[in-house]
Amino acid sequence: MPPVRHPQRHRRCHWHRRPLARALRRAAWAVAPAAVACARTPAPPPVTRVLAHEGFLAGAGGTRLFYRVMGSAPDTVVVVHGGPGAGLNAVRPDLQPLARTHTVVFYDQRGAGRSELPADTTRLDARAHVEDLDAVRRHFGLASMRVVAHGFGAVLVARYAESHPERLERVVFLDAVAPVRAGPDGADALADAAAARADSATRQRLTDAERALRDGAAEDPVATCRAYEAVRREMAVARGDAPRWRGSRCDMPPRAVAYQFRHAAPALLASLGDWDFTTSLARLRTPLLLVHDADDADALASQRAWAAALPDARRLPVPRAGAGAAAARPELVLPAIEAFLAGRWPAGTVVP
Repeated sequence: MPPVRHPQRHRRCHWHRRPLARALRRAAWAVAPAAVACARTPAPPPVTRVLAHEGFLAGAGGTRLFYRVMGSAPDTVVVVHGGPGAGLNAVRPDLQPLARTHTVVFYDQRGAGRSELPADTTRLDARAHVEDLDAVRRHFGLASMRVVAHGFGAVLVARYAESHPERLERVVFLDAVAPVRAGPDGADALADAAAARADSATRQRLTDAERALRDGAAEDPVATCRAYEAVRREMAVARGDAPRWRGSRCDMPPRAVAYQFRHAAPALLASLGDWDFTTSLARLRTPLLLVHDADDADALASQRAWAAALPDARRLPVPRAGAGAAAARPELVLPAIEAFLAGRWPAGTVVP
């Protein structure tokens, strides 16, 4: 794959140093919790003197999308963040080491981060997100893409694959949400099971923070968002997880933080309805690598369902990965992703 074209316009270079509420909560579990200092947290592989530049490109309907490109290697990979609406800074800290071997394109989806926050929320539907991803591809001159999608980003890439299968070269789903929105092995069940393990006071704190953000009542959206993430981390610890993800969905301008909860996430979820990709991708020939926690029985069925849905898919179960495989086990996950993007199935993959 040719390297991306680095546009001069908007460029800055430097050296790198209940239904709706429940749907929002379910989607939120796909975004790893905020960074927490922990002696057990392994340091990511160092990325030194990585050339980065950033700017804006035109998405569907002319919507301004913010991007950040890291690295200058010949091969390019596009990263699709989760959320919905979590922004590129939710994944960048843990995936930027890929810039040692690739040119890595991160972008804020519409309604997230530094991208445009449309006044007309009908412009936040899944169709627009799909066309935005293709606009990213065209902007950087890519005939086809290698893609890494985190969490809810897997749903957007799967929807993209339905209409643009020829544009996907190789795909990684990292800690992906389920291929079916509802059901015993889907995102509904995972979120409900996580909440059930928390005490009532903890659940109430989560509900209060979420409601304040969703209703636009938070005086300080960033502080409320961080409180929301902190409660989610407590709930993850209560279920035996130890979140180590360094990124945060709160790391964006205050107006964008408020917008993602109040508009971006609910609008996208509503437009997707009850998604089900278990049959629609049966003819997709793109190789898919699913990276996930090996020890989470609740999520395992979802990852197996993804693997069974595509003819050329394999899973990489990662021991002790928790909610963020790339953060918890970078020494295993990052080399595996690099090997896969280079055209090889990494050691330890299984079918389905």
